[in-house]
Order: sequence, then C-alpha cells, then structure tokens
Amino acid sequence: MKASRKVLVMLAAGASLTAMAPAFADGWDYEHGYGHWRHHEAGVVYSAPVYYGPPQVVYGSPPVYYGPPQVVYAPAPVYYYGPPPVVYAPAPVYYGPPQVVYSQPAPARVYASSPNAGNVGGAIAGAVIGSRFGQGDGRLAATAIGAVLGSMIGGGM
Repeated sequence: MKASRKVLVMLAAGASLTAMAPAFADGWDYEHGYGHWRHHEAGVVYSAPVYYGPPQVVYGSPPVYYGPPQVVYAPAPVYYYGPPPVVYAPAPVYYGPPQVVYSQPAPARVYASSPNAGNVGGAIAGAVIGSRFGQGDGRLAATAIGAVLGSMIGGGM
C-alpha cells in the first residue's frame, strides 16, 4: 500500500513539473534589454520626443442609398352592371270552377286499447320508484307497496 502511494505521489510530481515547463521557456534574452536589468549598467539612453503631423484624412464620395421604387397603380376600372336578365316567367293563371272542399270532423281522441293500461303502467312506475328505498327484505316490501300505490294512481288516470 505504501509503495503504490509513493508511486502515485511521484507520478503527480512529474505531471506537475511537465505542466509547468512552458513557464520556463522564457529564453532569457539579455542582449535586447529584456529580463534582468542588472546587465544594462553601461548607461542610460534618452530619446527625443517624436512629433507627428496632422493626420491625413481622405474623404470618399458619400454612399448613395436607393429606396424602393415608387409604385403607381392605375385606377381600378368601374364596371356598370345592368339589371339581370329575366330567366323565368310567372306561372300562368287559369280560371275555372272553384274546387270542392269537404269538411271532415275533428279526429277522435285515441285512448289505450285496454281499460287496465293505466293500472299496469302505474304499477311498473311505482315498483321502480319503490325499489330505490330500503335494504334487504325492506327493499322487497317497498317495491310491493310502490307497485300497489302506482296501480291505484295509474288506474285513476
């Protein structure tokens, strides 16, 4: 375990030094005044200020911008439409003897064919309504009572 840790530390140190190698590539260019100043003890060099004349400005022709062409439309033609042509003629009128219309009596009211239809319909409706109440045997009793009451009410209609 200790040996592998030492190997890892050595590899990390080598990788760090390899990564820092470009920092040592300065070149140490002493002859041109770069680097350490202790090598330039010969004297101080002064230079006179340099004056430049006024800048020369050359102006070209101004840019020409063209807008979209002007579009002029001719006025819309005016059309006059006359009255539409007649494509139909009114139906001819024929005079003849008046039609004979026979009056019929109003139709009679239609009743159920059976005199017990109200009783049966009321019993069915009462049984359906009665079955919604109660639980167990109470529901059976409520259905029977609803059928009897529905039959009595339906028979009166």
